[in-house]
Formats: sequence, C-alpha cells, structure tokens
Amino acid sequence: MARQILTPDNDFLKTLTILHVEDDPDIHIRLNYFLKRHVKTLLTAMDGEEGLKMFQQQQPDIIITDILMPTMDGLTMTKAIRDLDMDIPIIVTTAYNDEEFFLRSIDLGIDRYVLKPTDPKILFRALTHCAGTLWRRREKEQANRYVRFILDIQPNLLLVVDNGQLEYINQAFLNFLGFESLEAFLNSEVQLENLILTRDGTPLSVQGDPDGSWLMSLLATAGEHRVVYLRATDKKQVQAIPFAVTFNSLPELKKHLFSFSDITHLEQEKLQLEEQAFTDSLTGTCNRARLQGVLNTELRRAHRHEMPLSIIMCDIDHFKRVNDVYGHQAGDDVLRQVATLMAANIRAEDILARWGGEEFMIVSPLNDLENMRLVAEKLRSIIASTPFPAVGQLTCSFGVAQRKPDDTIRDLTERADKALYAAKTGGRNRVEFAL
Repeated sequence: MARQILTPDNDFLKTLTILHVEDDPDIHIRLNYFLKRHVKTLLTAMDGEEGLKMFQQQQPDIIITDILMPTMDGLTMTKAIRDLDMDIPIIVTTAYNDEEFFLRSIDLGIDRYVLKPTDPKILFRALTHCAGTLWRRREKEQANRYVRFILDIQPNLLLVVDNGQLEYINQAFLNFLGFESLEAFLNSEVQLENLILTRDGTPLSVQGDPDGSWLMSLLATAGEHRVVYLRATDKKQVQAIPFAVTFNSLPELKKHLFSFSDITHLEQEKLQLEEQAFTDSLTGTCNRARLQGVLNTELRRAHRHEMPLSIIMCDIDHFKRVNDVYGHQAGDDVLRQVATLMAANIRAEDILARWGGEEFMIVSPLNDLENMRLVAEKLRSIIASTPFPAVGQLTCSFGVAQRKPDDTIRDLTERADKALYAAKTGGRNRVEFAL
C-alpha cells in the first residue's frame, strides 16, 4: 500500500488536535463551529487555568488563545506552557495592539497573532501556517528517527559530530561505553575525548589543537586510515581495544560521521606475526632481526640524551662438544636453559636476544661498563654452578662493551665481540671488557 502523502494545507490539518481557549461565549461558539470543520479534534477551555490543565492532560498539537481572560490570562498560560513545551505552535487572538503586548509575545515565542474581531479566514491562514511548521518539524523528526534507526542497527561504533559538538552516538557505541541511552551518556561526567586514545595511549583530549578541539585530531587520524584505541570507561586499568576509524563529512553542514571497526582480531594476528617474526623460536628470546631494531633505537636515545648504554655478548663454552656427544636435542635444551637463567637474572628493561648459534646478547640501557661487568660476572657464576640435565656442568664466556660518543651499532658490537674473543682465548668461563 502506497504511503499517504499529507500536506499542511489540507489533510494534515485534519489530523491535528487543537486547543481553543476563549472566555467570550459568543466568540467561543462561533470559532469553535468554524474550527471543528477543519481539524480532527477540538478541545475548548474558558480561561487560562482551564486551558493549562487541558494542555497537560491532552497534549494538543496547536493552541489558539485569547489574552484577556479571568483567573489566568492568555500570556500567563502561554508562559506556563512554554516552560513545559518550547515547540508547540501558539496563536494569540487579541484586541490589543500596543508595544508591550508585542514585546511580551516575542519573549514568549508566540507563532502568530490575530486581531479581534476575529476574521475566520485570517485565523485559518494563521492556523495553516502553524500546521505547516508543525508538519515540516515532524517530517524532519521522522527522517531523523529513520536515520538514527539506520545508525543504531549498524554493528560498527558510530558517532555524529555537528559543528565540533557531539550530536549522536549509535546504540553499539553506547553499549560499548556501558550506557543505555544517549541521554544517560550526555548527563554523565564521562568525556568521550578522554576515552579515544592514540596508539601510544595518549587521549585525544591531550592531542587536540591549541583551541582544545579533539575533533581535529580525530579527523586527522581517520583521514590517514589509522587505528585508535577505545576504553569502555575512563578508568586507566581498563584495557583499550583497537578500532580502525574512518569518516564521511558534509562540509557545508559541518557534520562528520565517524565509524569505528573493531580490529582486535587483526591486532592479535599482527602481534602473533610480529612475535613469530622477531622471536627466536627455540629460546623465546628476541632474534637477531629484532635485536637490530632494539640496538638502533637504544643507541639513538643514548646519543641524544648522552646516557650510558652497554651490551654483553655471551658464548656457551665447548657447545659443539655438547651436540657431538649428547645430541642436538640436548644442545637445544642447553640453549633454552641458558636463556632462562639469564632472563631471570637481568633487569626488566634489559633486552636478551639470541645473537646466533650458541651466542646471546644483552642490551642494557642506563648501565655503565662497571655495572655491566658485575652483571656478566653474576651470570657467569650462576651458569657455572647450575647442573644441566644429561649434560652436567657448563660454562660461558662474556664480553662487555659500553657506548662511546660516536659509536655505530657495528662499532659497539665489534668491541663486545673482541672482548668475548679475549675471554675465550684467555681460558673461557671468564668476563672481559673493552675500553
């Protein structure tokens, strides 16, 4: 069945309920007879107090009221109604034609006024005008409800920003944030810009432009098809979830629609791939590829801030004999156990990596040569005193080097390697350091 098209100048007016407030019996009867022919339901009241009660009980669509009435005048009633409903169209019929009346009418937001004696044709034009306004408003509200319905059934998290202000959040987003409705969220003290984080965990409220606009940061992020992280609450202990953010804009209306797609599974897959790509599968330590990046980052930081940076190179003594005598499975067990012992006895901020074969490297920021020599000596002693299943006792040799002002990665690692070679040629199971 085709949708019935209603227009404000005919059919729509016949669907409305009108409240007519008039204390003059003759005018009351005459206008009521006229109005009943053009509207669906006509409510009547003889004074402002009765009209206010009728409004509260029946919720009419349009009000027509006289001004001068007993008990409560029309403007007083209008003010009370405006306190309850700012949008309902109100037509005033009045014999007054002075400045004070017009100023009060403007203040109260009266939509139309008709001078007495009331000409039905003029009243009908005023009524049709108000009905048209009401019709357009309801059409817009219906369109908005449809748009919100479409937004709410989307699985992605959506938000609409109008001229820099939050206008709408769809139901999926509200569910994520832990709110039942948009009103509940807006009435809370939660600031959305504090819950949208960059990859490094910085809220957009901190990343905003000098005017404090977090929207510009979000636009820049979405424009680059980047990832943001969302927290369900503003509590720091709640884990943030990664979302890909995109947007569509209506520049002429200054409206932006942002869409957030949960990419947790993609991030997990990415982390797993990175773990596989940069982790030594046998020992669980960093592999050499990852170590190159770590060394580059830490060396640049140490150069920039003139901070100490030291490394240890470790080699398992006579490891070839372990493989030859006990087999490669026993050799793998030795590598795993040595890695476990070293990882348990260095700082959390130190990085342990398998350099290759039976060699390991430890990168230690903010540690000087003497401290690292003591660390290496501690590790040497622990390994030498630890029994290895099926193999017995083992020892390791260590070479230690500290960053110099003009060092490259190659310079630093070559000095540590020379120190390790000195430890090997000096009898093994010892620590040497490069000056």
